[in-house]
Amino acid sequence: MFTRRPVTVVILAMALLAGCSPGAAGPTPLPPAASATAAATEEPSPTDASTEQPSPSEDPSEDPSEEPERTDEPSEEPEPSPSEVATQAPTPEPSPTAAAVSEQCQAANLTGLKNAGRLTLSTDNPAYPPWWGGDPDTQYPGEPEGGSGWELSDPYSGEGYEAAVAYAVAEAMGFTQETVDWVQNVQFELAFAPGEKPFDFHLAQISIRPRRAEAVDFTETYLDANQAILALTPNPIVGTTSIEALKDFRLGAAVGTTSFELIESVIAPNTEPSVFNNNSDALQALQNDQIDGLVVDANTAIFMRDAQLEDFDTPDPEATVVGQFADSDQVDQVGLVLELDSPLTECVNEALGVIKANGTLDAIYDEWISAGQEIPFFE
Repeated sequence: MFTRRPVTVVILAMALLAGCSPGAAGPTPLPPAASATAAATEEPSPTDASTEQPSPSEDPSEDPSEEPERTDEPSEEPEPSPSEVATQAPTPEPSPTAAAVSEQCQAANLTGLKNAGRLTLSTDNPAYPPWWGGDPDTQYPGEPEGGSGWELSDPYSGEGYEAAVAYAVAEAMGFTQETVDWVQNVQFELAFAPGEKPFDFHLAQISIRPRRAEAVDFTETYLDANQAILALTPNPIVGTTSIEALKDFRLGAAVGTTSFELIESVIAPNTEPSVFNNNSDALQALQNDQIDGLVVDANTAIFMRDAQLEDFDTPDPEATVVGQFADSDQVDQVGLVLELDSPLTECVNEALGVIKANGTLDAIYDEWISAGQEIPFFE
């Protein structure tokens, strides 16, 4: 292949000589496509080799009568470098939404979707940081015109740990942000209650439990979470270090949660624990001094402390994360929820496996979940 390049240079030289008259002021500049740089860096195609070279008279650009006068000033437009010539036609990059799963699990081939060609996802409303983010008043890609009724956060934003996980799973299956729809779940436990579901999959920090798995399908875990206790700083519960000492305090949690299960089965307080419809109501009860401590997962406790209860105009923090429970007490393995025996479960699991294997899930965790928090463990 390299033996043909000298021939190209000879032909070019002959063309130069043929195009110059004895009285010409200077050589006619070569067209860029026939420059020596291009000849040295581009291998001629078989078609180029077999095509007869045009004579100088046939190429208007080599007509001596139209040749510009030669000057000693350098041209303002330098010849393209070899790298520029070689990259004039870059290879298109693959689409960022190309499916990363097996053929049968790609968006175009999925069966059992609630809406053909679209992925219908769900979470609770309101949706709390750091799991969810965005502004409910902002119009995001794929969101219905005029908004969609979300409070506090907006899943269409893709912001927050669970929103980012949801869109990463969707992308691995070949869905774009514009082909993802969100529906609201108004009561936490409805997501894993028996019966038909309005979503393809749901996520709201729902722990995998055998009893729940009798009514719905769970994927593999996408998060392991520890439970913690949040309290207002002046409350005597602050400073408690043992589970035994927690028995004397008024505790509460949202209904149907593993947080409430932990109160009953691990702490077993002397006072009947309080149960609330959701974390918003439970947090309000904490502020109203109806309970001494609120049990939630550790990352939610950190968010409530730093974003919802903190008054930055005061010298002392308004709330304290009293402590967290060790894995041996209770660790929550959190999974995506699908309708029982859903034909999508295997494919969603495959997509989840892809984002675990390629490091996407770890990157999402590092971006959205609090790290370096020194929360003591209860003894």
